[in-house]
Amino acid sequence: MRTGRRELLAPAVVNAAGTWGGEIARLAGVHLPVLPRRGFVLVTEPLPRIVRHKVYAADYIADVASGSAALQSSAVVEGTPGGPVLIGATRERVGFDRSLSTEALRRLAAQAARLFPVLADVQVLRAYHGFRPYLPDHLPAIGPDPRVPGLHHACGHEGAGIGLAPATGVLLAAALTGAEPPLDPAPFRPERDHGPADVPTQEQQS
Repeated sequence: MRTGRRELLAPAVVNAAGTWGGEIARLAGVHLPVLPRRGFVLVTEPLPRIVRHKVYAADYIADVASGSAALQSSAVVEGTPGGPVLIGATRERVGFDRSLSTEALRRLAAQAARLFPVLADVQVLRAYHGFRPYLPDHLPAIGPDPRVPGLHHACGHEGAGIGLAPATGVLLAAALTGAEPPLDPAPFRPERDHGPADVPTQEQQS
């Protein structure tokens, strides 16, 4: 591997660059269609523990599984020990566009109020956003890439990266040591056909 300062020699390199996993793969000369999927979250003023568990609207599952690039929103409401309530979740493929979407925030607030009417009169203190690493077939890329010996991938988990991290680590460890994997890694092969996807323009990626 060649960096801006020096050359590093290693028998294996793991691409765990999240939303930028596709770009790292491209630098290695292979195609891995990891795309950014932008999402916003609202943060309310501190409240009594009116929301004690994370609550999902039913259409959240359909939004996660959708391949649409358009703005999608479904209420996910979660209380925090400090009092503020977190309100998500939106999904849209707009490249790495960091601009604020008032439409996304409006939808989140309205859907959360329908799920918990008490939230209709609550003040929102701030909003933040991030980019989920999305692959068109909704499965991460985990394991060795036969197109570049020594290259392994661990990216494309979209919003489930934290939950899937232990299993991803176990699969990668098995691949790197030659051990028997605890489950069939075939569905996560990096070189598989990931299905169709809208590729963002260079302007959207910047």
